Amino acid sequence: MATDQRAWSREDRLAVLRLCPLFAGWPEARLADLAAISRAEHYSRGAEIFARDPEKREAFVIAAGEIEVSRGSAAGRKFVLSLQGPHEILAIVRLLAEPPIHYVYSAYEDSVLLHLPCDGLAAILDAEPILWRDIALLMCTRQGDSLRQLNIQKLGSLEQRMAATLADLSRIHGIAGERGIELALRLPQEQLGAMLGVTRQSVNKLLRGFEEAHMIAVDYNRITIRDPAALDAIAAQD
Repeated sequence: MATDQRAWSREDRLAVLRLCPLFAGWPEARLADLAAISRAEHYSRGAEIFARDPEKREAFVIAAGEIEVSRGSAAGRKFVLSLQGPHEILAIVRLLAEPPIHYVYSAYEDSVLLHLPCDGLAAILDAEPILWRDIALLMCTRQGDSLRQLNIQKLGSLEQRMAATLADLSRIHGIAGERGIELALRLPQEQLGAMLGVTRQSVNKLLRGFEEAHMIAVDYNRITIRDPAALDAIAAQD
C-alpha cells in the first residue's frame, strides 16, 4: 500500500486543492471541508493507484508527479489514453455509483496524490448544489476532448495523430525554454507507441520527419516542441 514519506497537514492539502482548476472558484469553507476528508498518498514509479480495489470510489488530485491513464485488451495489449500532471483531478467519474469504464491509473513518475472519497465529495457538493455546476463543466470539457481524440484516432492519419498527441502533451506538460516548449517528462518511443497504438519503428519514423521539418527536437527520451503552430495545423487538417 502506498504511504507518503512525510506527514501532510490539512494546510498542505488545502494548498494543493487551491491549485486544482476544478476547485478554483470554490468558497474557502468548502475547500476546508474537502481538505478535511482528503488524504495524501505517495506512489513509486510504476505503481497502480487502485491495485487492491479497482472499483474504489475515490477521485484524486495530483499533488506532484505524473499519472498515466490506460486501458488494456483481453489479449494483453495496452493503450495509453493520457498522461496527466500536477493539479489535475482524475477518476472523477467514480462519483457515479457504478463507474461504466475501468481505467488503469498508474504512477508514470514518483507521485503524490490527494485522495478524495467520493461519498464525502458528493456530500460537500450536495450541501452547496451550485458547485455541481463545476463538475458538469469539467465533464463536458473532457467529453469534448474525448470526442476530438476519437475523431483523430478514427479519421486522422498517423501523422495527424502524432501531431495532436505532441501538441496536447505540450499544453499539459510543456515548459518554455530557450529552444522551444520542453516536455517536462520522459517520453520514450515505446510510450508514444502505446499512446498511438503503433510500433516503436513507426514512432521513430514520424519523429525523425517532424525533426527534419524543424517542428520538434529530440534528445534521448526528451522532446522539445519548436513549432507548436505547425503541429496544430497538421492535427487540424481535414
